[in-house]
Amino acid sequence: MIKAIFYSKFDTQEGPKVVHQVPDGAIVPSATAPPGQEPFFTFSDISFFVIPRQELCGNLLQVCTNGYRILGYPICMKSPRYDRNEFIFNFCLVLAEDEDFTMYKSVVQKLADLMHGLEEQNGFLTRDLSKSGEGKIYSLCETLMEDLNNYSECMIPIDELNTLNIKLFPIYPAPPSVKAWHVPLFTVRYETFIDENWDLTMQKIVPYINGVNSVRIISILADVELSLTYRAIKHLLYYGCIFLLDIFSFSAIYAPTAQFSSTIACDEGMQRECARYVNMRFAPGPITMAPSSAGAPGTSSSRSDMTGNPPGGHRYDGDDIWPLVGNGASEPGGKRKVVDGVGIVELYASLRQGQSVKQWYAQHSQELANIDVRRFITFGIIKGFLYRVHKYAYATGLPAPSSAGPNTAPTSTAASSVKGGEPSSIVSGQDTATSRPNSGHLGGSGGDDHHPEDQGATATSFHSSTARSGDNDEEEEEEDDDDGYGISNATLAKYLDGTHCFDQICTELEISERELMARLKKYPYEVQIIHR
Repeated sequence: MIKAIFYSKFDTQEGPKVVHQVPDGAIVPSATAPPGQEPFFTFSDISFFVIPRQELCGNLLQVCTNGYRILGYPICMKSPRYDRNEFIFNFCLVLAEDEDFTMYKSVVQKLADLMHGLEEQNGFLTRDLSKSGEGKIYSLCETLMEDLNNYSECMIPIDELNTLNIKLFPIYPAPPSVKAWHVPLFTVRYETFIDENWDLTMQKIVPYINGVNSVRIISILADVELSLTYRAIKHLLYYGCIFLLDIFSFSAIYAPTAQFSSTIACDEGMQRECARYVNMRFAPGPITMAPSSAGAPGTSSSRSDMTGNPPGGHRYDGDDIWPLVGNGASEPGGKRKVVDGVGIVELYASLRQGQSVKQWYAQHSQELANIDVRRFITFGIIKGFLYRVHKYAYATGLPAPSSAGPNTAPTSTAASSVKGGEPSSIVSGQDTATSRPNSGHLGGSGGDDHHPEDQGATATSFHSSTARSGDNDEEEEEEDDDDGYGISNATLAKYLDGTHCFDQICTELEISERELMARLKKYPYEVQIIHR
């Protein structure tokens, strides 16, 4: 917010001088200043920077004093019609010292350039002989300050030929880097502001941003080069139109963050917002969010907006927003059972490390019967009270010991892996759960069935399912390197340093998580799967 605007010039008799100031008395004492208006600072202390030497004119200058920041763009005009053949002036803005001033840099420069042109045309500044607090220049400064503070823009007519047009554009922080395995989700209704003048690349990719498709899938579906897709996504991210998610998978693990107790756990408004967003009664079409054995990548009928309002503009109030329990159970009085705010909080609280979404769904299938699971997880990620526990593969470098057969259980060793800064023993990943729904690696390619190795343990190790002798010939090495997936051990080894998550590996190698797990089992060295 602008605290003051003042116009100063170099007077041949008095030196640096404040001619006009808004508000009156903010820069130098004034007889017409309102009672109690004291100068923000002592002008003589900064006059050297406001009216500097000729070498510094034509540059943006700023100086901080007494908790204020003064921005100026001094101009020096040379002509025989001026005393001493030169005229130096400066229009300055005064801001709070700790306020972001980036957007105001262009204001002082544009104002200085306009006044420079007006002075060259008709001596607009030198012909102004009005007293302080009067005249066109004072009115211009006053209107400029009021309009920019109240409306962030101004259009001030100066004469028949010139108008001062200024608009403040907010400066947003640089967006995070966009990766091929990220999944963009609109947080606004893009249909309300998209038009035919948009960039062609943007127009092609926008229809495929639905909270399901990864950036690589969007690039393929829109037939756009991946690098251009990155740029378009970053542009939307810069203006806060989208949110980046992870690829959703029923084999993924999610857990509450430290913000859980201070957000949805105690905020009834957020609980209702969640109910409207995840209730499948409000979806535009039939949605089956239970895990299916053949997930079709790149497709979804769920809406991507975060408004949570039902289609057609209808709004539901009271108990109508709560999802129904799937077993048809009724409360006393014949009223259908619903998943209310407490039930939603309990469902989120039951997510934990070591438990996949698939296992969680099996335990709460009745409560989740009318809930869009993808949107349920997405809501928690966007609001910040859920986080994804990623899986990483780490090759220890130890040779894989011989095993009796492909069905031999993984060997439990004394080695350990680090998760969250604490060591955890490597254990076998035997799955003791009953039948689970299968899943598809949505947003990626191919299916992604549940695997015992990636559940219930922080770090799981497994070895090659076939014994390998040290004297294999070249033909056998080539067969083992490819193994039907077209991925050599050398290519795979680049991702086995514990820094590449499964989403990245699957996206860049263009395989499903199921295929990746099968390929890792045939890797010639011991591999650990780490959750963090």
